[in-house]
This record gives sequence, C-alpha cells and structure tokens, in this order.
Amino acid sequence: MNDSGNSSFLPFDIPGFRSRNMRIGQKGLLRRSFPRGQDEFFRIYQDEELTLEVEFQRQEPDASVRLYTNLGGSENDWRELDFEKKPDGTHRFSRRVEKRGNYQFKIKYSLDGGESWFWDRLPFSRVIVDPASLKDIRMYTLIPTVSGTVDDWIKDLPRIADLGFNTVHLLPLTELDESQSPYAAGDLFSIDAAYRNSGNLQGFDDLRRFVEAARDRGIRLCFDLTLNHIGVRSRMVRECPEWIVPDRNEKDGMKRAGCWHMNTWLTWNDLVNIYYDHPHAEIRADIWDYMTRYSLFWAHFASLTGGMVRLDNLHSSHEEFITHLLPELRGACPDLVIMAEFFTDSNTVLKRAAEWQIDCFLANPWEYPYAADLRRYIRYLHDIGSKVRYFVPITTHDTGTPAQLFGAPDAAVPRYAATALMGTGRTGIVQGTEYGLPEKINFIGRRQKVDFDQNRSVTDGIQKINDLFARWELFHHEGNIDFVDGDHGAVLGALRRMNRNDDEGFLVLANLDVNNRYSLPLDLSSCTNNARALVLTDVFSGSEWTLSAENAVIDIEPCGIRVLQVRMME
Repeated sequence: MNDSGNSSFLPFDIPGFRSRNMRIGQKGLLRRSFPRGQDEFFRIYQDEELTLEVEFQRQEPDASVRLYTNLGGSENDWRELDFEKKPDGTHRFSRRVEKRGNYQFKIKYSLDGGESWFWDRLPFSRVIVDPASLKDIRMYTLIPTVSGTVDDWIKDLPRIADLGFNTVHLLPLTELDESQSPYAAGDLFSIDAAYRNSGNLQGFDDLRRFVEAARDRGIRLCFDLTLNHIGVRSRMVRECPEWIVPDRNEKDGMKRAGCWHMNTWLTWNDLVNIYYDHPHAEIRADIWDYMTRYSLFWAHFASLTGGMVRLDNLHSSHEEFITHLLPELRGACPDLVIMAEFFTDSNTVLKRAAEWQIDCFLANPWEYPYAADLRRYIRYLHDIGSKVRYFVPITTHDTGTPAQLFGAPDAAVPRYAATALMGTGRTGIVQGTEYGLPEKINFIGRRQKVDFDQNRSVTDGIQKINDLFARWELFHHEGNIDFVDGDHGAVLGALRRMNRNDDEGFLVLANLDVNNRYSLPLDLSSCTNNARALVLTDVFSGSEWTLSAENAVIDIEPCGIRVLQVRMME
C-alpha cells in the first residue's frame, strides 16, 4: 500500500515537536524565598526591588539559575534573566521594577554549566506590581451636597492639606436624580447644577479648576464610579429604557437595585439596575461601551492628579463587564489606583485581588468596636497584606460617626491611631469626624454649604497622627507589627519596626475606652531581642525616660494615645 496516496485525505501535515532542551527538574532540590504553588502570588510597589533567592539542597558547584519572565514588559514580552551566585552558594536575583503590572516568572536551572537546563517543578509564580502612590494614602472624604460649590471646595483644600491629608475622595458629582442621592445619577456626564459656579460645559470648567487646584497642592483626587445602577428618572432611563433590567413586578417594568444587610434584602426604590446581560448583542455592546466611556471619563480627571477611582458596590457588579473594564482603565491611565468596595469572604477577595488586580479594598474596622476584635482584625490585615492591600478608614459616609459608633467624638483619635499607625499604609476620615459631629452627615439632598464648629482635641490628634504617618515609612508596611498589650480589653499596644530584628521602632498605644484610665503592663518578652531596658521618647512632648523591658508599664487616659520612639538597650 502506498502511503503517499493518502496524503490528500489529511487536512494538514501532522506536526512534530519543537524541543528546547528543557526537562522537568528534580523534586525537593530547590528552596525558594517566594510564594509557590498553583494560584500563588505576592505584591510589591513600583520602584521597589523584586528580590528572589534560590538555594540548592546540596552542593552544586556548576549550577546556574535563570528567571524566565515577562517582568517589566508586556504580557507576551518574555525574557531570561540571570541570578547571581553568592559566596554561600545561594543564587539571588534583584531588580528594581518601574512599571506596574501583573507579571509571571518561573525558575530554570542548569547543573552542568549551561549544557542542559531544567524547569522548576512548581507552576509559574506571579508578582503584582502596584502603583507607588498606593503606599501612602491619607484620604479625606468630602460630602459635596453640604460643601457648597466647587469654589468652596477649592477654598477648603488648604485646610484639608493642613490636616495632613494627601487625597480627597468626593462622592459622585454627577447630576442628581429626583431622590437627590449622589449615588442616584440623573446624567453620568454632567455635574449637578448645585455645585457649579459657571454654566458652561455641564460644569466641567469648574471641575477643571478644582483638579488644577488639588494638583497644585499635591492632593490626589478619588472619584466614585457607580456602575451597577442609575436614577429611576435618569436620562438613560428616559432615552434608552431597554438598557434597564426588566421586572414585571414593578409598575414601570424596571428592576430596582438593592443590597443585603444583616440577612435582609434592602431595596433602593430610587435606583434601577443597568442591563449588562441584555440578550440583543448590539444593545449589549452599546451599554458596555457607554459605561466604559463613563468610567474612563472620570478616571481621566483622577489621573491628572495621580489619583484614584473607587468602584462602588463592586460585590454587586457584573463580573464580565468588570473583567472588560479594568484593563481599559489601566491602559488609559497607567498610574491610576483602583479601589473597590467589595464585601465578601476572604477567599473571594483573594481570588479577585489576583484576577482583577484590584489595588486596594475597603476594610471595615468600624464593625469591630472592642479592642479584642479590632486587634484580631488588624493582625488579619497584616497577615494578608502581601497579597491584598486594604484602605482602612475609621468610618465611611454610610456608617455612623465615631461618636455614634464608639461613644464619644474623642474616640476618633485612638481609632485613627489604630488604623494609621497600626495598619499597612492607607487610612482616612469622613468629613465631620474632625469636627466631632454627634451624627453622620446626611449626604442625600441639595443643601446650602454647612459650616461646622471646630473640635480642637480631635483635629489636633488627627493632624499629629498624619504628620507622623507621613514621615515614617515603617507605618506603610505589612507584617511588621507585634502586639505587646497582653490582649488588654480596652487598650491596643503595638510595637512597629521596619524589621522585627531591629532595635529601634515605635511603641503605639491607643485607649479605646471613652471613660476609664489604665496602667498598661507591656508584654515585651518575645520581641525585644534580649534587651534589658527600653529608652522611650514621646514623639509629641519630647520627654524621655528609661523602663525595664521586663516590667514596663504605661499610663494612658480615656481616648488617649501614646506614640513612643523606642531604643532597646543591653
């Protein structure tokens, strides 16, 4: 039988293999300094050194190690980079990464001077490189509906900057629908008339002046993106009702938005859901295009200040659309910080942090009013911090004030000391906190500009904490905290050092009790590097004294804080 006669029967030539002289490495041969395994990843910041170490379990004098990676390039820009062999036999790779992104890498090694190469047995590892601006966020949430016009906001920027904030978050500025909630937009591409000082360009000439004023002061801006819903009487509803999810149980045939709260579904009657899953392909494409343009529009203004966008209610968002949107945002605004309100379980947060590369998630420390629970939560933020970044404010515009939640206006100061000086680099307050307001500002409804009376004890405390937070990098890292308060029921006490072997750092104490003073014994036995004495300097008063490492006791008043620079002595 002649095989050549059958060649026309085959649809194409049977392919061969292209060998690259690579084999799978030995099991248990390597020790690695980085997370490894399926779906593992970790994070660093732009302009930081990515440092990796590989060590062979036995002496391999002719070993070489390379990194196969797309680090610093595009998704398809792969290269091989050499490890340096150290005198102790460890192979080390270190490179400063300038470009944010989601990069993959795999180890390859040779044991015979490069004659033959082996792939590491483990899957590809990943490193997410975050924007450098994410490292230090001190954010002030401004409530537009009670803050007057854009000119008033511009006049308020010096006060906000003097408080020590470097970022201003504004609730949505878009035209208010009939409920007058900032989150019920009437038109996604028009600023509400209540905020305007001029009448042209739908208010964007005013916004330009605000953006320029913020940028001149070194203040970044954060704009909300409300992607899931829109006002029930909005321009979108009037002109394209087919863009709204249908609901035959509603009189107008449009599905209302809502959320779960304490196992109860809350319906927002002023909001209707946008129909991202519309069955008509062209209409679906129009909706996706419009909402992408809306997101890019506001992200542009944020990026002019090196700022952020906040994805409102991401846990209720259309997952496929978000998967489409996020690369568009990063492509148009490479240094944009993307923050998400995303309340769900830890495993889902980890998954989305990796898949969507969300830069930071909103934490919820206001749900932990007692010291034991807040201490446990802060530990969790540090433990997960190498993979998930969190923004940790005292409260949000949706929650109560510190006076409502924690018993007194002055409770804001120890709470802020905990979120800023015991956290991982991102914190903030909502307008009204610094004034010691007894109740949260109602952000719904157009009102005249409201002037508030100062509360100097709160304002001064926030200002001092921000100044310290901005000056010392060790407050912007995760995993470098030791609680030394003996699990006290009311006082949080933490030792912060750049590295846990350092003999210098800061001791931060915060009394969450609004009524009682305490003398707090400090449990320093496991973290003082065998030091016998501690030299303490109060960073606010400048006073200095020495305590025994074994019997240290600090006195602290109700709602008090102590920030003590520590030197450990033999």
